[in-house]
Amino acid sequence: MTRRWEIAVLAIALAVAGLVTLALVFAGPSTYEALARDTGFAPATFHIADDRGVSRTEPVELPRLLDLHERWLAYVSGRADAPPSEPGVVLFTADEYAHMADVRRVFVAFEVAAAIGGIAAILLVARVAQRGRRAAFALLRAAAVAAGAGAAVVAVGAAVAFDPLFLLFHQVLFPQGNFLFDADSNLLAVYPDPYWYGVTLRVGLAFVVAMGVIAIAAAATLRRGHR
Repeated sequence: MTRRWEIAVLAIALAVAGLVTLALVFAGPSTYEALARDTGFAPATFHIADDRGVSRTEPVELPRLLDLHERWLAYVSGRADAPPSEPGVVLFTADEYAHMADVRRVFVAFEVAAAIGGIAAILLVARVAQRGRRAAFALLRAAAVAAGAGAAVVAVGAAVAFDPLFLLFHQVLFPQGNFLFDADSNLLAVYPDPYWYGVTLRVGLAFVVAMGVIAIAAAATLRRGHR
């Protein structure tokens, strides 16, 4: 018999491990390039100051945006020690760098949580499998349905009310409130709303599909074993 706490723990573990992994997958350059082309946020306009304090606007084409994105991604995911910068010019403000340093801390913490979640999921399924293969597959089916249903609710909410949910997400993870920037922010030019909307929906949809595949496969295995 599958216990409720086992379903809850496995569903949470699947959600944390799966969503973080998919976030890393869809944070890659191919998704950024596709969204930039599809939504038209490239080329962007940067407001740049040189080391003498002289400001200018400058068009930034997709290759440069893509390079900045890859460098920011390497920084916030812990693969690079320093954020992107260019000699002789001020690309991003001190507040923007401070926010991305906070993003780095949160993102690395989520990466650690995802690894723990993956290990916890494996150990829990192995533990339940000691009661029999049917118990393990029943647990997988129930947990995948629960995790997928939860993600589907959030995805639907994001599809119809993305801005309030995105703001709430930032208020929870960054209560210090340093995530609000002026409309001419270069960081917002690299990461405009269409980028976040597209990535969020891709991650949510991919996770729901993955959980559906797990649930269907587990259910099919249970049916075959019942014959």
